[in-house]
Amino acid sequence: MLLLTRTEMQGADRSAIEGMGIPSLDLMERAGGGIAVAVKEFIEEGTGPVIIICGRGNNGGDGLVVARLLAGEGQHVQVWLAADPEELSGDAEVNWNRLLEEGPQLTGGVELLPMGSESMDVGALAREWGKATAVVDALLGTGAGGPPRPPIDTLITAMNLCGRPVVAVDIPSGVDADSGEVPGVATLATVTVTMAYPKLGLLLYPGREHAGRIQIVDIGIPPEAVKREGVSMELLDHRWALLRLPTRPHDSHKGHFGRVVAVAGSAGMMGAGHLVAASAYRAGAGLVRHAAPESLLAIAHGGRSEVMVTPVPDGGAGHFVPVETDVLKDAYRWADVVAIGPGLGMEEETGVFFSQALEHDDPELPLVIDADGLNHLAADGGLRKRWAGPVVITPHPGEAARLLKISIGNIQKDRVRAAVDLAETYGAVAVLKGAPTVIADGQRSAALCPLGNPGMASGGTGDVLTGVIAALIGQGLSPFSGAALGVYLHALAGDLATLDLGEWSMVAGDMVDYLPIAFGHIEAFPDREVLDTGVWT
Repeated sequence: MLLLTRTEMQGADRSAIEGMGIPSLDLMERAGGGIAVAVKEFIEEGTGPVIIICGRGNNGGDGLVVARLLAGEGQHVQVWLAADPEELSGDAEVNWNRLLEEGPQLTGGVELLPMGSESMDVGALAREWGKATAVVDALLGTGAGGPPRPPIDTLITAMNLCGRPVVAVDIPSGVDADSGEVPGVATLATVTVTMAYPKLGLLLYPGREHAGRIQIVDIGIPPEAVKREGVSMELLDHRWALLRLPTRPHDSHKGHFGRVVAVAGSAGMMGAGHLVAASAYRAGAGLVRHAAPESLLAIAHGGRSEVMVTPVPDGGAGHFVPVETDVLKDAYRWADVVAIGPGLGMEEETGVFFSQALEHDDPELPLVIDADGLNHLAADGGLRKRWAGPVVITPHPGEAARLLKISIGNIQKDRVRAAVDLAETYGAVAVLKGAPTVIADGQRSAALCPLGNPGMASGGTGDVLTGVIAALIGQGLSPFSGAALGVYLHALAGDLATLDLGEWSMVAGDMVDYLPIAFGHIEAFPDREVLDTGVWT
C-alpha cells in the first residue's frame, strides 16, 4: 500500500480529473458515500442527530455529500457551516446548493446552520454537540498547514470536548498531512476516513494519535494517476510481507538459507551477541557464527548449542582490540552476510578494531551495522572507503543524530527526511528505528512500518532486529527488502508478544520466541488490516 504526501495526492487528483476525464463531483460523491458508511457504525435508533461541521473547501464539500446521503436514509442531520455560504466555490458550492434544493424532501431532515466567523462559546458548542449520535469533522483537508485560525480552532476544541464519536474526513483537522505535526489544536478522531490512499501524516506521530482507526475509501482514482506522481513510500502490511518471505524448497539444506556472521559483544554485554545469533536462527538463517572476544569464549554461545563461535584474539581485554590475524577475513569468506556492532563497547581500541573490520573488498558481501558500531561509525565516517558491499544501518534517533551531526529533535521532527538523509550520507539502506520505523535506500525506495508498541522500548530489542535483518538478507533478499521485512516481522513479533505478556513485562528475548508466531501469522492472515489501532485485539 502506498503512502502519499499532500502534493502527491493533489497531483493524483489532478491527473484523474484533467488527464483521465473523471468528473471531480463523482470523486466527491464517492468520498461522501464512504464517510457515510463509517458514520452509520455509530448510529443507534433513538439517538440524536449526526452533526457535520463543514469548512469552505473540498473537505467541507465531502461533508455536505455525507449530510445529503444520511438524511436521504432517514437520519436527522445538522450541518454547521464554518463559513458564509457565499464563500463556497467549486464542488463544495454545488453540493451546498444541492442540499438546499433537496433538503426539504429528505426523510431524515437537514438543518443548515451557517456560523460565520463571529466569536463562539466553546462550552456551549461542546454541550450542544454532546447531544449528537456522532460528529463529522469536515473542516480542514490535507492542503491545510500551520495552526488552525479562529474560529476553526474553537470548533476543533468543542469537538474534542463534546464526548461523542468523531469521524474525521481525510485527516483530522489541525494535523499536518505530510509530517503528522500538530502545531496548534487538532481533532481527536475516533475514526479517520481517508480518500484513495492513506496520507503520510496519519502514520507519523503525533498525528497518528489523533487519527484513531484509519479507514480507506476507494473513490475511483486509477492507479495510473498515482504512478504518474512517482510515489515511492510504501506502507508495510501482511500481504507485502508475504510476497517477500523467502521460499524454502523441500530439497534444501542449511547452506541454502544463508550463513550469518555476528561480530558482537564485550565483557558485560555478551547478551547482545546472543540475541543477534538467536534471532538470526529464528528468522530462518541456516548457519550462524558469533565472532566474539577470545577471552569470553566460554559464554559466547549464550546457551544455544546451534550457534558456532569464532574467537577473536583480544589479549584478555574482554573487548575487541586491533587484530593482526586473518580471523575476520576467514569468517567473511565463509559468510553470506555480516552483522556488526551490538555490545561492542566504546573503548578507543575497539574503535580501531571496528575500522579494521570494515576493510573488505568483496562487492557482494552485505553488512548490517547497529548499536555501538553506529557510534564508532559516527566518529569515523569513512564507511564507503572500506566496505565494498551493500550496507544496512539501523540507528535509533540518538544514534541517527550522531551520524548526521544534528539534534534528536530535528530527527524526530521529520523522520522520513532523516532516514533519507542517513541513506544518502552513508550510501546505505537506513532503518530509522522508532515510532514509526522508516526504511529508506536514498534513491527511490522508502517504507514505513505501522506496527510496534511501547513494550519494545527495552534493552536488546534492537539486537534482535539486527539478527532478523541479517538472516533475511542472507537468504537472498535485497538489502532494502531484507531490512523492511525484518522491521515488519520484528514489530509484529512484538505486537503478538504483548497480547500474552503485556507492554510492561515484555523483554527482548520474548521477541525472539515470538518470531515463529509472526511468520505464521503473516501466512495465515495475509489480508489482516494493519491501520486499525486495535487490530490485534
